[in-house]
Amino acid sequence: MATAELTKDIIIDDHVLTFDAGDKRNASLYIGEPLRVDSGLHLPSTLGELRAAGVWSTEPDKQVPDAHRAAYREQLNLIEVIRYRSAGGEFLIARFDHAKFPSDAARWLEWQQFFDGRYTRDI
Repeated sequence: MATAELTKDIIIDDHVLTFDAGDKRNASLYIGEPLRVDSGLHLPSTLGELRAAGVWSTEPDKQVPDAHRAAYREQLNLIEVIRYRSAGGEFLIARFDHAKFPSDAARWLEWQQFFDGRYTRDI
């Protein structure tokens, strides 16, 4: 993953995208784990820590279904993506905008602070 430029299509098509439908401030923000290789991210633990930090709701997390990927490609605009390295692989966080679900810049910064405090950015 580190050698390829992360375009909107690559992010949407090649990652399991997890999102928080229970907190509007998390609209159009995603955690992305590669489809074909281990991210090294233990998602349940990470979501628990995000909840404890107050930046993820208590609602069950959701993933973008394969059947909806084309609609996501069509409707989302990529704002920023950050890659991280974990002990066992790589994952990303992505900020998009959608006409009905604009992302929150302040919440995006909170996400960055959370992940920067636990993982290494893969620049």
